[in-house]
Amino acid sequence: MGFSHLHLNKNTSLQVTKTKLDSLQRAGVELMIHMCPNCHIQYDRYQSVIEKEYGVEYDMVHMNIAQFVALSMGADPYKVCGFQTHSVPLEGFLEKAGII
Repeated sequence: MGFSHLHLNKNTSLQVTKTKLDSLQRAGVELMIHMCPNCHIQYDRYQSVIEKEYGVEYDMVHMNIAQFVALSMGADPYKVCGFQTHSVPLEGFLEKAGII
């Protein structure tokens, strides 16, 4: 019910994504690493939409696996990983992890 379904049935897609975010929040997840670029878009771009629409707040960030691997190898979070393009800001997580 991710990115491709967003265009077919937005309400259902966002509700399914919200249910997953709720579960991750209860489990204490701080970083969600996505293998699928479309899933990364679904969670990163629409987390703030879901927060606003449903009156919830999530304390997690999202990275694509390639960004995570590059960051783990010492790549610059902005020049190489492109974190400035994310909808959910990563600065708090990066500071907590001692990266910036």
